[in-house]
Amino acid sequence: MGHVIRIQSREQLLAAYRVLDTLPGTWHSRGSAETPTLLVLDTHYKALVEAGVVSPNGKEENSRGKKAPTK
Repeated sequence: MGHVIRIQSREQLLAAYRVLDTLPGTWHSRGSAETPTLLVLDTHYKALVEAGVVSPNGKEENSRGKKAPTK
């Protein structure tokens, strides 16, 4: 399963890059330079949590997203 991580600061982005560069596998960076978003696998997410880059409280969004309610 994938995770969507919204990056809050440049320091957080650099710390995430340092962790992700040491892991095997593919991850993606999306979004603009002001609001980057990382798409990572479970193993990458767990490593980011262990490194203290992201919080483990489940605030990340699922990669599938939610459907908008009909009006």
